Amino acid sequence: MNMNNLKLKAELFLALVTLSLNLTCTLFAQPDCRVLLPAISQNYTGDCKKGLADGTGQATGGDFYTGEFVKGLPEGKGKYIWNNGATYEGEWKKGMRDGNGIYIHKYQKGDSILEGVWKEDKYLGKKALPPYTIEYRDGVGHISCVRTGDRPYVKYVFSRNGGISNNMSELFLQGSSGTEYQSAAFAGFENITFPFHGTLRFSAPNNFYAAFIRCEVRLSINQPGAWIVTIFY
Repeated sequence: MNMNNLKLKAELFLALVTLSLNLTCTLFAQPDCRVLLPAISQNYTGDCKKGLADGTGQATGGDFYTGEFVKGLPEGKGKYIWNNGATYEGEWKKGMRDGNGIYIHKYQKGDSILEGVWKEDKYLGKKALPPYTIEYRDGVGHISCVRTGDRPYVKYVFSRNGGISNNMSELFLQGSSGTEYQSAAFAGFENITFPFHGTLRFSAPNNFYAAFIRCEVRLSINQPGAWIVTIFY
């Protein structure tokens, strides 16, 4: 076998090896997997879906997180360590502490520990609060509280005999935060902060329209969002 044939076979073998390696890399290569929380977006190792961290993994940056991800953000169970040494271990949702967890903040004299329930990165206490509480009612029947979205407002709607009613007088509203507004069909507060504590009073004719009764409602709404409170009287 002459040198030209050997050289040709060597070149052919090298080409086949190169092609095989390229195919292997193409088949098994994973695209860059992003984490959408800036403080831990520098490096990520773990499960990935559609270019975003999704599943179980570890992410680092200025801070460190190990645990579960959904669509690029911590969601599920995980442990987060801030660059100042503080830690949180517990439940997450959309990149925020949400659910049961333990937060430990280290300082010079020791550790400060918060254990309990979190909602949208805010500590609620050792026990979960109900979404809303009717604290007092007088002169009214059923009260319906329905969360309809994320915009922070509370809208009071008044209903009688199966329909919307404005057959009231001396309407008084009081809220712990927000801007009061009123219209012919409803009243309430916009741009509020939660928990929200509200009081309303009004006068309305009784079922026989023979006399007026005084109605009062006091309530607390703990879960952030857009709430419609329907008062049946």
